[in-house]
Amino acid sequence: MKDLKMAEISYAFSKCYKDYFSTFKETSIDDNNKDKPPKYLCTDESVSVINFDEMIKDKYPNADERPQSFDAIYIFDKKIYCIEFKNEKKPNNKNIVGKLVDGKKELDIILGQVKVQKNNYQFIYCVVHKNHKPKYTRYKSGIIRGQTNFALLKYKENKLIDDVFVEDVSFFTNKFQELTLKELIC
Repeated sequence: MKDLKMAEISYAFSKCYKDYFSTFKETSIDDNNKDKPPKYLCTDESVSVINFDEMIKDKYPNADERPQSFDAIYIFDKKIYCIEFKNEKKPNNKNIVGKLVDGKKELDIILGQVKVQKNNYQFIYCVVHKNHKPKYTRYKSGIIRGQTNFALLKYKENKLIDDVFVEDVSFFTNKFQELTLKELIC
């Protein structure tokens, strides 16, 4: 039964959204500064993800009408990881929450369109940010784990998502391997 549920969502996405299959590297790109070469938060090209940001951009070509969305979706077993990469120095907490709320709403619509029972899956929101060595540097950069987590925990309590991770890329890489038994090079 577990394999049937996995096949159901994998089949639906590969059939209807195959053009959006990508890699962690491509979905973690930071190309906001046109004067500098793009930066990747994760360089892994071996694991396939769905470029959710591109799906939403194509669905809503007018940027003024486009909802916020997370960068990538990774499906493993009965879990759907909704991943937001934050390369900037001072991420906006409101922006991170907006990407979760709007992105999850759009994902629910898409799952309904491809006839996937979303109740069969757990949704995990992962906010992955740069590694910062000393603890004080993390606070200087604006990534205050407790503050961001606190803003997201209410969505876990309200059952919009099943779990939340707000961690640096090293933690994410280790947690990814622990949960999926797949190596991720970031």
